[in-house]
Amino acid sequence: MSRFKGIIAIIKKEFARFFLDRRMVLTTVILPGLLIYVVYTIMGSLVSGIAGTGDYTAAVRNMPASLSPVFSQIESFEITEATEDDDYYKTQVREGGLDIYVVFPEDFDEVIAGAVGGAAPSQTPNVEIYYSSSEDGSSAAYSAFLAVLDTFEDSLTNIFDVNAPGGEYDLSTTSVTNYILSAIVPMVLLVLLFSGCMSVAPESIAGEKERGTFATMLVTPVKRSHIAVGKIISLSCIALLSGISSFLGLILSLPNLMQGVFDGIDLSMFNAGHYFMLLGVMLTTVLLLVAFISCVSALAKSVKEANSYVGPMNIIVIVVGLLSSLVGNATSPFLYLIPIYNSARFITDIMSLTINPLSLIFTLVSNFVYAAALVFLLTRMFNSERIMFNK
Repeated sequence: MSRFKGIIAIIKKEFARFFLDRRMVLTTVILPGLLIYVVYTIMGSLVSGIAGTGDYTAAVRNMPASLSPVFSQIESFEITEATEDDDYYKTQVREGGLDIYVVFPEDFDEVIAGAVGGAAPSQTPNVEIYYSSSEDGSSAAYSAFLAVLDTFEDSLTNIFDVNAPGGEYDLSTTSVTNYILSAIVPMVLLVLLFSGCMSVAPESIAGEKERGTFATMLVTPVKRSHIAVGKIISLSCIALLSGISSFLGLILSLPNLMQGVFDGIDLSMFNAGHYFMLLGVMLTTVLLLVAFISCVSALAKSVKEANSYVGPMNIIVIVVGLLSSLVGNATSPFLYLIPIYNSARFITDIMSLTINPLSLIFTLVSNFVYAAALVFLLTRMFNSERIMFNK
C-alpha cells in the first residue's frame, strides 16, 4: 500500500486544486450541462414547425390518369413507374435507395368517377404509401405526397383512404428515437469529453511548468511514474464529471430540441446495462484523451502553447463523431481498435441498440492499452530534464 502513497498524494493534490476552486467547479461541471439544456431547448422552440423541402424519389404502381397531371407539375417529385415486384421497392425504401413506394388500386379512377356520380363503392379504395421514418428524405416525401392526395380528395369527397389501418407501411428498421440519438450523441458527446479534458489537462501540466511548481514536485521523493498516474487518474475523474454533466444536459434537452420535428422521443428502451456500457466507454475515452493531452502539454512551455498544440484535434474529434453515424454498421470488430473512432462507433451502436459484446471488449481494452502506453510515455517525459525544464 505504501508504494501507492505517491499516487494518492498526487490525486489528493489535484482534487483539492479543482474542487476548492468554486469557479472551476461551476465552469467545468455545472455550466456545460446547464448551457446545453438551455441552448438546445431554445433551438427546439425556434425550429418547431419548420418543414423541410427537397427533391424526392417515388416509385408508383398503377398511377391514376386523374392524378398523373397533378404530380407531373410538382418539380420536387421524381416519379418512376413501378415495374418490379413489391418486395424490390420495399427493400429500396428500407435501404434508402428510394424515398417512397406508392401503390394505387387498379380501379382507382373508376371508383372515383362512380363515387362522384353518386354510386357507392363496394369497398373504399386504399392508397398504400411505404416509407421509412428513420430517413429524413423518406419522411418528408411521405408527408408531401400525402398532402397532394389530401388536397385532391378535398376537391371531391372522402372516398378513398391512405394507409388504412392494419398494414405495415413504415419500413424503417430503426425507431425515430434510435435514429436521432445515433446521429447526434456520438459527435456531441466526444466533443464534450474532449472539451472537458482540454479544460483541465493543460493547466495541470503546462500550467505548473509555467508557474515553476512542477519542478518542485519532481524533486520530491515521489516516483515520476506515480506523478504521471496520479495526474491522469485525477484529471480523468474531473473531465468525466464534466462529460457526464454535459451528457445529462444533452439527453434531457432532446425532447425540447426535437419538438415539432420528431415527436415521441422515448428513452425507456435503454436499461441500466446500456448506461453502464456508455459510462465505461466514456471513462476509457477520457483516460485516453487526458493521457494524450497531458503528453502534449508536457512538451509545451505554457498553457497557451499547449492549447495551440491540442486545439486542432477538436476538428478530428468532430469528423470522427460524424463518420461513426454516417458509415453504417461496422462490419469488422477490428475497427473498434482505432482510437477515438472506436468510442464514437460503439456509442452509435448503443444508441441504435445494435450492440456486439466483442466490439465492447475491443473498445474498452484498446482504449485502456493506448492510455497505459501514453502514461508510460508521460513518465519518460517526466524523467527528461530537457523536456520538463525546457533545456
